[in-house]
Amino acid sequence: MCVWRPTAVLWLALALLPCAAAPEDDFQRGRLSYQRGDVVGAMSALRPAAEAGHAPSMSLLAFILDRAGFDADALRWYRAAAEKDDVEGHAGLANFHLTGRAVAKDEKAAFRHFSKAADLGHAVSIEVVANAHLGGALAPAAPADDAAALAALERAALRNHLPSIDALAEAYRSGGRGARVDAAQAEVWRTRAAELRRLRAVPAPTPRAAR
Repeated sequence: MCVWRPTAVLWLALALLPCAAAPEDDFQRGRLSYQRGDVVGAMSALRPAAEAGHAPSMSLLAFILDRAGFDADALRWYRAAAEKDDVEGHAGLANFHLTGRAVAKDEKAAFRHFSKAADLGHAVSIEVVANAHLGGALAPAAPADDAAALAALERAALRNHLPSIDALAEAYRSGGRGARVDAAQAEVWRTRAAELRRLRAVPAPTPRAAR
């Protein structure tokens, strides 16, 4: 009769399971504490997980410290989370570079981290990057790259960002921003813009020359 005995490797893996799960457990406990308004309890739970390298704990701890006005500590944790490619870490660090809090103001660094957050699906960052390509606040930091601009606008337009939708309708109508003239695509975006305006009661933009 064959009797199964766990190997030393399996015993080691089983022994490590609680340790691996602990940071996530701490994060969930900290998140729930923060949602209940227990900031002290949230920070107590999040800090060990952040120190252990758990990126979501880093970014949430940074957010709490940011809201409390502890800029230097918040910056430290946003930066640590961004180094692990955490979406909220990138967005938070971008905002610090944009405003110049606890770090030298650097619009190029802000745009770079907003772009990384946008690539990870961060909704606000997606709009920030699109607005930069449309001549918004971070326009000087946005690369002069028609393909990148068109991709950024399309990504934001899919989230119903009206300025991006307007820009795409014009780009496909006129061939601006490196787009190939495509009357059908222009009409799709124009119709979408009109529908959003009807729902939001937003006036249409004043026509202007294509870039």
